[in-house]
Amino acid sequence: MPEAAALAGWLAANGTSLGLAAAALPEEERDIPRRRGLPAPWWRAIQSLLADAGADLPDAAGTPAASWIAAIAARLGFDALEANIFALALHYFIDQRVERLFDCLSECRSGITRLHRDIGLFALLLDAEPAEIATRLQADARLLASGLLHLERDNDLVVLSQLLALVRRDVLPEADFFDQLLGSSPAQPLPWEAFAHLGCEAEVAAKMLRAALAARADGVNILLYGPPGTGKTSFAATLAAQVGARLRPVGEADEDGGEPSRHERLAGLRLAQRLAQPGGTVLLFDEAEDLFVHCGAGFGPPMITSRVFMHRLLERMAAPVIWTANDIAALGPAVLRRMTMCLELRMPNLATRTVLWRRLGEAEGVALAEADAARLARLVPAAPAVAATALRAARLAGGDAETARLIVEGVARAVRGGGLPLPEPEHDALYDPALVNADADLLGLDADLTRPGAPRAVSFLIAGPPGSGKSAWVRHIAGRIGLPVVQRRASDLLDMYVGGTEKAIAAAFAEARDTGAFLVFDEADSLLLDRGEALRGWEISQVNEMLTWMESHPLPFACTTNLADRLDRASLRRFLVKLRFDFLGAGQARQAFRRFFGLSAPAGLEALRTLTPADFAVVARRAVLHGQITEPEALLRLLTAECAGRSGGRAPLGFARPAA
Repeated sequence: MPEAAALAGWLAANGTSLGLAAAALPEEERDIPRRRGLPAPWWRAIQSLLADAGADLPDAAGTPAASWIAAIAARLGFDALEANIFALALHYFIDQRVERLFDCLSECRSGITRLHRDIGLFALLLDAEPAEIATRLQADARLLASGLLHLERDNDLVVLSQLLALVRRDVLPEADFFDQLLGSSPAQPLPWEAFAHLGCEAEVAAKMLRAALAARADGVNILLYGPPGTGKTSFAATLAAQVGARLRPVGEADEDGGEPSRHERLAGLRLAQRLAQPGGTVLLFDEAEDLFVHCGAGFGPPMITSRVFMHRLLERMAAPVIWTANDIAALGPAVLRRMTMCLELRMPNLATRTVLWRRLGEAEGVALAEADAARLARLVPAAPAVAATALRAARLAGGDAETARLIVEGVARAVRGGGLPLPEPEHDALYDPALVNADADLLGLDADLTRPGAPRAVSFLIAGPPGSGKSAWVRHIAGRIGLPVVQRRASDLLDMYVGGTEKAIAAAFAEARDTGAFLVFDEADSLLLDRGEALRGWEISQVNEMLTWMESHPLPFACTTNLADRLDRASLRRFLVKLRFDFLGAGQARQAFRRFFGLSAPAGLEALRTLTPADFAVVARRAVLHGQITEPEALLRLLTAECAGRSGGRAPLGFARPAA
C-alpha cells in the first residue's frame, strides 16, 4: 500500500532522531517509489521496528507538550481518543518529524500536504475507527467547541496559537493556566460609588449578575456601550468585584502579545467558557465589534459572520460575559435582543464628578479641598478611570490638585485631537431669592413643589435676560426636591449631521430619566425655534423631537431662554410652569450693592434699569483684579459699563400663581 511505502521512507529519514535502529531497513531498497507496494524485507523490517518502538522511544512525560496535553485533557474532561487527537494536532505544529509523517501520508491519500480533516488518516495513525474520529471532530463536540482546535474554511485544523507559543518556549502549565492561555485583565476596580451616576441600572446589573453566578445560568450577556472614555472597562471590573467574581479577559492579544485576529478572539472566547470556574468567573470581551463584524482583505466591504452561529453562541454561554462596545450599530438588532441587559455608560454629571474626585483623591493620598474637586470636575468632564489615573500620577509626582489638573487636561486634550472641552459654568453664587425679580411667588412655588406627594412630571419655562438667576433658581429648586442636575446647552446637542441633534436630545432625556435627575436645557430657543420660521426639514424634526419627549418625560425638566418670543407656539402649551425673570428693581439693586461690596449704594444706581445679579458678581471679581476697588463711584462706573447696550424687559409669558 502507498502509505506503507511512505512510512518506510519516513522511518529511514527520521529513525535515528527517534532512537530507532534505522540501519535495520534494507539499504538496497531505500529508493522505492512511494506509490508502489513494499517488498517483503521492508515490511518485515518495519514491523520489527514498530514492535520495539514502545521500549526504545525516550520517555516524553514531563515535557511541555505532554504536560499541557495532560493538564488540558483533565481540565476539559477529554476521553482517551480526544486526548490523542489533540496530541497529534499539537505535535504536528511543534515537531517537524510529525508534520513530515502526516504530510507524506496525506500525499498518498489525496495530494493535500497540510494538516486537514482527513478522518481516515487520523484513524490510521491513532488506530481508531473512522466513525469515532468523525464524532470527536464535530463542531459541537468538546475538541472544536473548546476553541483549542479551530477548523478553517479549507478544512485545515489549527491549534490555538497561544498554546503553541507556550509549548515552543518550554513553558509548563500552572495549576490554573487560564491566564497563561488567555491573558489577564489590567483593569482595576474602582469604588462602587464611582458609578453612582448610572443610577438604579447599575444596581440591577449587580443583582442580576450575582443571581446568574449563584444559579450558574447559561446565556447571560451584559452589554456596556457608550463613546470611548466613559469607563466601560473600569465599570466591568468594578461590577465583577461588587458581586465577588473574578473578571477574566478574552482574546486581548495573540501569542506574541500583538493584535489578535477575529478567529483568535473567537477561539479564546470558546476556550474561556470551558476554563472558567463555575459560579465564580465573569468573562470580559472588550470591543465586541471585533467579533460581530470584520473587514475583508484590501478595501472591500465588511465580511459579515454567520449570524446563526453567533446567535447560538450567545445563547449557550456557560459563564456570564460582559461585552463592551463603542458602536452598537455594528452588533445589529438580533445580537442586541440576545443580550440579557444593555447598559449605557455616560459621563457623570458635575455633582457626581465632584464627589468622585474627592473620594478618589482620598484613596490615592492626594488631598483635594471641596473647591479643588469642584474645579477639576467642572474643567474636564472625565470618566472615573481617567480621574483615578490622573490622581495616581499626581501622587507619584508628589503633586496636588494643580498637578492632577495638568495631567487630566493633557489626556482630555489628546483624546479630543488637541482641544479641550468647554468647561461647565461655575455656579459659585448661592441662590438668593431677594435678588430675583420674578413674575411669580417663588417661595409659594417652592412650597408647592416640595410638599409631600407633589407631582414630579413638572415642566418649567424660565425666560429672562442673561445673568438674571434662571439657572441658579433651577439648581436651587432641584436641590430642594432632592434631585441632581443634568444640564445641557444647545451647543452640546446641535449636531452638523442630519438626525444627530434628535439623537442627542433623546439621549439627554433618557439620561435624566435613568439617573433620576432634573434636566435643564439652556438656550432652549435654539431647540424649540418657531417651526413657522423654519427653512429646512431638520429644523422642524428637532423641534418635533423635543415636543415628543417633553410630553412623556416623568421627571422635572426646565428650559431656559433669553429669547422667549422665538419659541414655537406649540411648545408653550407643554410647559406646566412659565416664569419670567427680569432685571433687578431699584431696591434689589441697592441690596445687591451692599451684599457684593459691603457698601451703601451711591446716588445714580437707580438709573441703571438693566442690572442683574451676575453683573454684581462680575464687577466684584473685576474690583479684586484691579486692586480692591472700594470707592462706590468707581464701582458704579463698572456696573454702568456692564449695562451698556442693553434694552429693557420683555412682555411676561403669562404664568401667575393662583391666589390662595
